[in-house]
Amino acid sequence: MKYFCLGYYDVDARGRLSREDFAAIASRCAPLDEELRATGAVSSTASLVEREVVTLRTRGGELSTTDGPYVESKEQVGSFFIVEASDLNEAVRIAGRHPAARLGEELGWAIEVRPIAHFKEE
Repeated sequence: MKYFCLGYYDVDARGRLSREDFAAIASRCAPLDEELRATGAVSSTASLVEREVVTLRTRGGELSTTDGPYVESKEQVGSFFIVEASDLNEAVRIAGRHPAARLGEELGWAIEVRPIAHFKEE
């Protein structure tokens, strides 16, 4: 079964770090991402561009767009990856090796693991 994993960070905590401090943490992520892919259980990893978000929804029968994340929260989605695992416990164990689970405590990093109900690869 496939699991969708979202990496979150605390916007306020990220804002308090200097570019240099954030770069130092981020530089430690690539080896962990490679370690995950090497397991064969992680098909891809991705980091998202901060704060460049457009939300689409229908209002009065028309498609509307809103700049920025829809949900007001101190946490933002910063990355995602997909895990192939036999069950949720195994997916959590694998996701626990991701940089957001192992580094950046000062950024409030966290991982959310969700089973995927339908997944089609093209």
